[in-house]
Amino acid sequence: MGEHPTPRVGDDVYIPSSLYLTHGVDDFRGGLCRIVAIHEHVGGFFVEVEEDPGTHHNWAHLMERQAEFREQYGESRGHPDPDYRQEFNEP
Repeated sequence: MGEHPTPRVGDDVYIPSSLYLTHGVDDFRGGLCRIVAIHEHVGGFFVEVEEDPGTHHNWAHLMERQAEFREQYGESRGHPDPDYRQEFNEP
């Protein structure tokens, strides 16, 4: 794990998709997202993005995979994609 540039509010960063089996209402389709907050923890920086508020993403992990995400998502913007079906929203 090498050095990564310090995140800045307003920067765009690729965020991966998050799909859930028991809380599909929180599903998120990955893509470019705008950083709105930076949270510093003992383990490093975590970023919060406009398109997925309340979720913190590990900055170092994101930076290591940006080329992969760029190839996967291109210019697509990340966005919520909730699945309201009951079978995907039960424990």
